[in-house]
Amino acid sequence: MTKINLLGLLENHALFRNISAVDLHTLQREVVKTELEKNTMLFRKGDQADACFIVVYGLVKLSIPSSQGNDKVLELIRPGQSLGEAMMFLDEPYPFYAEALENTLLLKIPRPALMRLLDRSPVISRQMMAGLSYRLLGFIRNVERYSLQNATQRVIDYLLQTSAMQSTNEVRLELKKHLLASLLNLSPETLSRVLHQLMDEQLIRVCGSTIHIGSPDALKTYQHSVVTLH
Repeated sequence: MTKINLLGLLENHALFRNISAVDLHTLQREVVKTELEKNTMLFRKGDQADACFIVVYGLVKLSIPSSQGNDKVLELIRPGQSLGEAMMFLDEPYPFYAEALENTLLLKIPRPALMRLLDRSPVISRQMMAGLSYRLLGFIRNVERYSLQNATQRVIDYLLQTSAMQSTNEVRLELKKHLLASLLNLSPETLSRVLHQLMDEQLIRVCGSTIHIGSPDALKTYQHSVVTLH
């Protein structure tokens, strides 16, 4: 088990910054550290939602399984983000599965422990509602993006957002290309065609799982100029 400062992680997480020291220490005793190796399932679709999770490090993929084997990627959960709260409140099973894409450490907060904390702290309740609202807004924006943006615009949007998150123009793809295509609601063939198109325009260079963006401003200008993808 990786040695971590559990109390420090809880104190510094946005959700728990305003709770009392007593509540924090009580919560600390009930939190379970969960380590997953790469490609390990955290839970499967249909499992009962009895906890929520906070990612300490690593990367978790949320997907809907498909009988054809082409699972639909819903979201990536990164360090500092949480998952599982909505199903826990509804007392419903998970409608998706969660898989670690890298070696990942999570904090598992059992449902009874979190419910007791929410009963005692209106501040925590409001913060959790805000977090769930942001997630909902994110899903709405994704639907809007898929409805209004063409394939080229979606790929550029992803590259620019990931570049900003990683604070570099050397973008490390977090997903294999067929999974990235699923996340962007594209076919793998369309994703490859768009990447080649951007390379031909000398806007990006691709080296394995790394994409070098020559100029984010030029890429953004090209995004706004593209109307259709042939």
